[in-house]
Amino acid sequence: MPRFSDHELGMDRKVTRRDFLDGVAVSVAGAAAAVALPGSAQASPTKVRSHASHRHEGHDTPYPPTSTGLRGQQPGAYDVAHAVRDGAFAPGRISDTRETYDLVVVGGGLSGLAAAHLYRKHAGSKARVLILDALDDFGGHARRNEFHVGRTQLLSNGGTVNIDTPSTWSRGARDLLTKDLGVDLRALEATVKADAYAPYSLRSGTLFNSERWGEDRLVIRESGESWASYAAKLPMSEASRAALVRLYTTAEDFYPGLTDAQKKEILARTPYETYLREKLGLDDDALEVVKRGTNGLWGVNVDHVAAADAWATGQPGFGGLELAHTPWPGAGLTPLMHLAETEEDGNFYFPEGNASLARLLVSKLVPQAFDERRPDWREIVTAKADYSRLDDRDNHVRIRLSSTAFQVRNDGKHGAVVDYSQNGHSYRVRAKGVVMACWNSVSSYVLPELPPEQVTAMRYGTKVPLVYARVALRDWRPFARARLSRVSTPSMFFSSFGLPTVTEIGDFRMPHRPELPTVVSLSATPGSPGLICREQHKAGRRNLIRMPFEDFEREIRDSMTRSLGDHGFDPVRDITAVTVNRWAHGYAYEYNSLDDPSLYQPESQRPYAKARRPVGRIAIANSDAEAFGYTHAAFDAAIRAVAHLL
Repeated sequence: MPRFSDHELGMDRKVTRRDFLDGVAVSVAGAAAAVALPGSAQASPTKVRSHASHRHEGHDTPYPPTSTGLRGQQPGAYDVAHAVRDGAFAPGRISDTRETYDLVVVGGGLSGLAAAHLYRKHAGSKARVLILDALDDFGGHARRNEFHVGRTQLLSNGGTVNIDTPSTWSRGARDLLTKDLGVDLRALEATVKADAYAPYSLRSGTLFNSERWGEDRLVIRESGESWASYAAKLPMSEASRAALVRLYTTAEDFYPGLTDAQKKEILARTPYETYLREKLGLDDDALEVVKRGTNGLWGVNVDHVAAADAWATGQPGFGGLELAHTPWPGAGLTPLMHLAETEEDGNFYFPEGNASLARLLVSKLVPQAFDERRPDWREIVTAKADYSRLDDRDNHVRIRLSSTAFQVRNDGKHGAVVDYSQNGHSYRVRAKGVVMACWNSVSSYVLPELPPEQVTAMRYGTKVPLVYARVALRDWRPFARARLSRVSTPSMFFSSFGLPTVTEIGDFRMPHRPELPTVVSLSATPGSPGLICREQHKAGRRNLIRMPFEDFEREIRDSMTRSLGDHGFDPVRDITAVTVNRWAHGYAYEYNSLDDPSLYQPESQRPYAKARRPVGRIAIANSDAEAFGYTHAAFDAAIRAVAHLL
C-alpha cells in the first residue's frame, strides 16, 4: 500500500501519460473508435487509410515509440486472440483482399522480421512479403521507448536489452547480426561509457519498506564495504544478518567426498531456496532480501530455480564447492550459455535495447521507412521511422500492424490462406508459404490442421510475464545527493529502479550530468511462489492483465518517493512521463530440471521440438520454437522456418 496520498505522489498532475488512455492517444475520433470497434484500443486515430487497397498517407500517423501510458502488449491487443482461444470469436464477413504474397509472416518480432529478411535474401529482392502483427509497433519484445524532455531526447529499451554472449551464437545467427545488419560488435561495445557516473561516486542501496519491516529504511552499501559491515545495518535479527554474511563469504564444501558430477546432480534436483535454507541457514528475513535474484533470468524467485542453474549464472553461496565450469545432465539453456562464454563476449548494448536490431531489419525490408535512406547500425538509433510507409501498396514488403491472424491453413492451389482481424473487420490474403512467428500458444489455436500431439506440445510452455517501466525525469539531482545509482526494493511490486547505462552512438548522447534529464528503469516479474514455473507464469499473467495503468504508476511514484524523498525527490515536480511496458505474455519459457523431465531426454523428445514441426507450407518460428528467450534463439528459429519453405 502506498505510504503517500495520490495528491502527494502527483497522481492528479497532468504529465505525458494523462494525454493517453491506457497508452493510446485520445482524440474525438480515437474515443469514438474505442467505443465502436471491438479490440480497437490499438487502432490509431489518424488519417491513415484502410490497408487493403490504398496507399497510406497523412502526416498524423502516430509514432509508437513516443507513446506513454500502458504499452508493451497494450489494451485491446489480446481481444481477438483470447476470443479465438475461448471459441467465442465471430469473424463475420471475411473480405477477400485479393492480395497474394510469396510469404506471409504472422508476428512482427525479431523472429518474424528476420524470417522475412532471410526469405527475400534467398528468394530475391522482388519477393513479396506481408508481415502481420497484433501490436501497434513492430519488433515484438524488442521495443523502443523514446521520451523528449525539453530539447533532450531520452531512449530506453521497453523489452529485450542486450546482445547476449555472441560467442555462443550459431553461425547463421551471427552472420545475420554482423554481416546482414552490419553490426560491429567491438565498435558497439565502445559506445558504452562505463565510467560516465564515476565523478559522482554513486553507490547502491536497498529500501526496507514499512509494511514488511516496520519502517521505511534505505540502507546503502559503501564501495568496498565488507558484507559484515553492511549486514550490521540491516533491520533484522543477528541470526538473519549472519546468514547473509555466510551466503556471500562461504568457503565451505557442503558435499565433502562427492565428485563434481555428483554435486551437480544433487544441485540440479534441489531448489535454490532449499539450498539457501538448509546449507546456509537463511531464514525468511534473510531470504526476503535475495529471493528475487533469479527473477531477471527466469521470471521466478529462488523457490523454483535449480541450485545448479543458480550457481552457473553467478548466484552466491557456492564458493566452497569448487565446481568445474562444465555442463551436467539437466542444465538449463541459460546456464549452458553462461558456462560457454569467452573473453570475446562483452557489453553489447544499444540505448534502446535490441529495438535497434528490429529497426535495422525493417530498414532492410522497407528502405523508404527511414528518412528516405537506409541507416547503418550507428544511425538507426536516431533515425525516425515513417509508420505511414510500412504498409504502402507499392512495397515489396508490407508490415501491417494491429492485425491478428485468427486462422491459417494450407491451400492446395495457392499454398496457404491467412485470415486476420484488424479494427473489428476480417480480411483474407494468400501466400505460397507462411511463417508463424507468433507465440506457440497462439499458433495452436489458429492452425486447424495441427495434429493433437502438436497442439499439446505448443501449449506446454508458458510465456514469462514481465513489466519494464520507464520514467522520464527533469533531472536526477536526488540520486546525486544520495549518491545512488540503483535502489533495490525487495518487498515491493517493482524489484528495483535505477539510472540508465550511458551510451554515445551516432548522433545520440545519453545525458549523465545530475542537472540534466534522464530516464529511470524499473522491473517486475509477478508470479506465485511455491508453484511450478509454468503455473507461476500463468498466475502472474492473470494479475498483469487485470492491473490498470494507475496502479503501476502509483507503485512507481511511491517506491521512488520513499527511497529518495529525503534527498529532495518530488514526484509532482520531477516526473515528466511514465511508460509501462506490460508483457503479460513475455519471454519464451525455458525448461528447467525441477519441472521439465524432458530436459533429461534427447532434444527431439521435448515439447518445443515437437511443436516446431512444419505443417505443409506453414513453418514455425519465434523463440518459443527454441524454448529460449534470447535474440539469437529468435534468429535461429527464423533460419529453420525459412529453410523449410525454400
